[in-house]
Amino acid sequence: MIIHENFSLKNYNTFSIDAKARYFVEANSVKELQEILGNNDYPRKILIGGGSNMLLTNDIDALFIHVNLKGKWIVNESDDTVSVKVMAGENWHEMVLWTLENNYGGLENMSLIPGNTGTAPIQNIGAYGVELKDSFVSCEAIRIEDLQLITLAKEECKFGYRDSYFKNEGKDKFVITSVTFLLTKNNHVINSGYGAIEEQLERDAIKNPTIKDISHAVIA
Repeated sequence: MIIHENFSLKNYNTFSIDAKARYFVEANSVKELQEILGNNDYPRKILIGGGSNMLLTNDIDALFIHVNLKGKWIVNESDDTVSVKVMAGENWHEMVLWTLENNYGGLENMSLIPGNTGTAPIQNIGAYGVELKDSFVSCEAIRIEDLQLITLAKEECKFGYRDSYFKNEGKDKFVITSVTFLLTKNNHVINSGYGAIEEQLERDAIKNPTIKDISHAVIA
């Protein structure tokens, strides 16, 4: 890992603001992330993912840690469902498009939500009648106090409306490294009841929408 000094964050926030971090490092593996989290030479650390939920107003005297863990793969599957593990640094929308290309259903209503997959459970992101918790199985996270990689099941995450354990008792105590979803391979549940989706499907003259049709309607 290379720790940069006076590093521009222009390419790491969606507003493209040219604020500078006193220090910046990119963590490309769980091991690297554990190493930098345990480095006491930098007392103030700020984690950054897709950079879509922050507004930088000035240079910041801190070590910015870019969580850049990549990868997604099938954990197990049956005739009807598939479990997919997605690393935290994967762009959310690109990951959703990947599931659709493989005809995996469950995330299509959440197309085009900004940010990365690792931060999605914190907010229990949702859109058009569907929430992350509906497809969530578990997540892996580094527990900051002892740098151990642990697994948290759905029940432990205490999901609520745009809420989770990570915003309350678990705030600032974990760094999510991967998320596992349970998705459908056939007999998809089509959630088209949200008014805006219905209206868009009508405009497109689609009466029996597929999961891709739902995604396209959401994006439109």
